[in-house]
Amino acid sequence: MRLPFFALFLLLTYSLSGGVERFLQPISLDFSTEQKVEKKVSAYISSPAYAQGKIYHDVVDEKELLDAALLQKRLGELLKHRFQANGEVKVYLSRKWEDISYSPNFIIKLSSCTPDELNSNCFVKFDIWDGGIKVGVFSTPIKIMHLEDVYFTDKSISNGEKLSVHSLKSRKVDTLKQYANSVHAGAKLAGYEVSTQLRPDTPLKWNHLSKINLIRKGKVVDVFASGNGIFVTMKGLALDDGVEGSFVRVRNLSSEKEFQAKVLSENSVKVHL
Repeated sequence: MRLPFFALFLLLTYSLSGGVERFLQPISLDFSTEQKVEKKVSAYISSPAYAQGKIYHDVVDEKELLDAALLQKRLGELLKHRFQANGEVKVYLSRKWEDISYSPNFIIKLSSCTPDELNSNCFVKFDIWDGGIKVGVFSTPIKIMHLEDVYFTDKSISNGEKLSVHSLKSRKVDTLKQYANSVHAGAKLAGYEVSTQLRPDTPLKWNHLSKINLIRKGKVVDVFASGNGIFVTMKGLALDDGVEGSFVRVRNLSSEKEFQAKVLSENSVKVHL
């Protein structure tokens, strides 16, 4: 029996619509999932670019402030190196300093110091270089402290007394003022004696000391003579007092001939033939 044309059309339409639904069913139209994927991809691309830009910005714009405290520290280091000074050199600006910003790689070059020695008051000139370019020439008066460990008496020391480490102590002081000419802690004091009376807690100065005479005038001494492969020992009469390293006149006891000899140690001298 043949179906009417209208019924056949309805049947065909229903079959096609059912087939299309089957093909479309696996496709997800969840927009929330699509947005999440988009956001993740976007973060992955933009985040490194932002980080790189931030690091570059820090490197370019990073500055170091050259204030008075930092300048005083740098000048102290430069003066210590210039004069090969022991201890610590401290610098204090005598004029107001305006803070300046430079890159962390800036350097200071000391061009002159007047007077050309460590002094409590000096005038310095220096250049500042930044990135290999001289960016300024400066000058300023300064005050200097040279801090060193020096000897102080730990007890009373009498005139003519030989020094011992047990009678001394050390203290750090500024050797550019009232402690100038002080004996540095660790100095070799063998061969020295005190030439004045010293009270306890007195800074020991070189003018308080005198070298001990190892050779006394009128004493017989041992003479060691050498030269040209010859070595001779003899006796001689000292005609002068002499400390270690000094030269004295000596008379040969056999020939009565006088000559100059260098003091070696107590009661011994040497001469070059």
